[in-house]
Amino acid sequence: MADRLELVALALPAGCAPETLPPPVMQFIAACWPGMSRAQLLDRARRLALRVSFRARPERGPDGVRLYALVLMVGEVRAELVAHVRRLARRRGTRRARASLPPVRDVRQKGLFEG
Repeated sequence: MADRLELVALALPAGCAPETLPPPVMQFIAACWPGMSRAQLLDRARRLALRVSFRARPERGPDGVRLYALVLMVGEVRAELVAHVRRLARRRGTRRARASLPPVRDVRQKGLFEG
């Protein structure tokens, strides 16, 4: 059985400026929230017509957080993000995991990279 993963945070790799990201990738970042599952993360990317690659990185994050390279392709443009992901403990039984819902957003709240 595959591990259940939940998103802790998204980050840009060192040396990558937010202004260089294509608009669909910015929309993807805005649509993500802490606690979403790997399946929800990949579904959001596909809804925005992004091709996705999700691979573990060799280094570890703090407090048991794993780092994954999240490569998003828009046409021929490639954008890479670093996904900080936590593995959830497995539960006994066959109950389906409850889906994480997006948080309520305040219209006054700015985006992740807006100044």
